[in-house]
Amino acid sequence: MGKGVEVMEITERRKKSPEHFRLFRHLRLFRNPSASTPNNQAARRRRWTRRALISMGLSLAVCVALFFALPQLLIAPADVTKSDVILHNSISPHSAADEYVADLYRQGFARKIVCVSSQVSWELYPGDFAREHLISLGVPAEDVISMRLPIAPCGAVNFQSIVKFVKANGWRSALLVTHPESSRYAGRLTRRFFESEGVALAVSYAPKDREELTQNWWGTHWKTQRMVGEVMNDTLDLFYSECR
Repeated sequence: MGKGVEVMEITERRKKSPEHFRLFRHLRLFRNPSASTPNNQAARRRRWTRRALISMGLSLAVCVALFFALPQLLIAPADVTKSDVILHNSISPHSAADEYVADLYRQGFARKIVCVSSQVSWELYPGDFAREHLISLGVPAEDVISMRLPIAPCGAVNFQSIVKFVKANGWRSALLVTHPESSRYAGRLTRRFFESEGVALAVSYAPKDREELTQNWWGTHWKTQRMVGEVMNDTLDLFYSECR
């Protein structure tokens, strides 16, 4: 009798063992998902792809936002302060800065004007033409100087020469007229060079230049080129000590 009961219990356990094995296997998979290798790898790939796409989308959105914010990032408020000299550095076929500088001179913002430019070809300096234009606009020839600078990898290389020239003439303050897109970076960098030598510096630009540059700028090649080019130049200058 006892043996019969024992045999029945053994048989019952053998019948239940496959079911127990399946339950144990499912429990093990639940506790250790890596046991289901193919499915788990596919799920990981999907998660990685989703995260990569989200990251790329966010990066693209940031880049687009920064692109359309370039005028606000690059153009600083104009600071027109009465000074000893106007440093005219906004010489361009797309600029109305000559008329602006002549108007500042007539209003008495400065006694002298220095047209600052580097060589663009053999014995060719844009500052010479700007000087002639200012004279044609009514500025006395003796009050306009063309300062010829050597070709340099970046503007900061010539800042020391400009500061020395300003100090040699006894000027203690200067009004820098530059391109609108250069006003924030050039203002911060140039002001550091000038003020370290005891020369006060204000930075301005022609209002018409700003209006023209920022109007539909992303749809005009030369405007976009100037905006993006300014960002690239400013970024590269950060890596070279002589340019910052």
